[in-house]
Amino acid sequence: MMENPKKVSNILYTITIFFNHFAYGISYYAIGPALTDLSYIYNVSAATLSLFPTFLALGYMIGSLGGIVYKWLNRQLVLITLVATMAVMIAFTPYFGSIELFFVATALLSIGGGCWDSAINVWIVEMWPDHQASVMQALQFMYGIGSIICPSLMSPFVKGITNQTVNVEARQTSLMKPFMAIGIIQIIGPIILLFLFIIKQYERPKSCKEGDTSSIPIAHRYTKLILVSLLLSIYTAAEQGYFLYSPTMFQYWTPAMTASQSAILLACLTAAFTVGRLLTAFILLRLKPDIIICYHLILMILALTWLYFGRECRTMVYSATILLGYGYSAMWPAIIAFTERHLKLTDRASSLLFFASQLMTFIIPFMIGSHLTTTPLVLLIYEAISIAICFILFTIVNLLIRFVP
Repeated sequence: MMENPKKVSNILYTITIFFNHFAYGISYYAIGPALTDLSYIYNVSAATLSLFPTFLALGYMIGSLGGIVYKWLNRQLVLITLVATMAVMIAFTPYFGSIELFFVATALLSIGGGCWDSAINVWIVEMWPDHQASVMQALQFMYGIGSIICPSLMSPFVKGITNQTVNVEARQTSLMKPFMAIGIIQIIGPIILLFLFIIKQYERPKSCKEGDTSSIPIAHRYTKLILVSLLLSIYTAAEQGYFLYSPTMFQYWTPAMTASQSAILLACLTAAFTVGRLLTAFILLRLKPDIIICYHLILMILALTWLYFGRECRTMVYSATILLGYGYSAMWPAIIAFTERHLKLTDRASSLLFFASQLMTFIIPFMIGSHLTTTPLVLLIYEAISIAICFILFTIVNLLIRFVP
């Protein structure tokens, strides 16, 4: 009689987590299409504004350490507080008054994101231990839906590059509409989590409480975790770099696109990204995450090659972008599922993994952002090198798992 209420509670919490991850997908990709407009609003160069991923990474790393404090603080209440902060930060993005305040707000936004990401994957494993890989992919599918809606929502309100006198107030007013709408969507998740906390507080299974890791008989577990963390770090920088900077790249390369056209192309990327996550949720019922990671790395290499050599043909650009979006789609959740399958996820292991995931993001503005307006193809070169390194690291980790079990 106790099992059914427990299952109902898990379903309610899972639905709420899914909705908030959908909102998170909208929030995270809202700034990318608006970068050019924000550079006019804050009166800074595109190169200066392109530093914002560094602050995103810093905030995310701080937030990802939340797993360390869950011995003393309730995980659910921590998430409620930080995700609500995210909603406020994204809502007022066009009105922070200075680039310094914008960077601080970006870091606060990402603290909530880092804490959210590192916590919910462990939470999903706790609630659905027998189907966690597929549920993780379905969760990321919701994130992908949010990422599709975001550029479509932003496209009518961004103005992009202009040679005319810029009316800053008009651009702020235009951007305030989508950013405020996104903030409202984002605040719904923590409100529901707070309601569930009051009605039926989530109780973690005893077997999942921190302290059980000593019983996990895995040789050189932390060495393998560090290598997987490095893999995730390099991959995350590649994925985030492309999603954040590709709208700007398409406005500066030849033949150039308008801000609205590049936002539509980003919507195509995120559509393929989202459909891929839905498909992989079913594929994971048949294939191991190891195989999925391998063939998605190959797909990304093919898509980048296609995009580079077909960049002067609009049809080739769209088709390569769709293939690239599908390639990106399964990687993040598949790496998490791979880690759980071979190394076991705990709060501490999750914090290590997600903290490290943003380490490489620090270098994105310096390797890409500062050169994007003059040499836009630098983004494609960076992506190709990063994915190749990921393939090498994944091979090494697999060999260690196979021969040092």
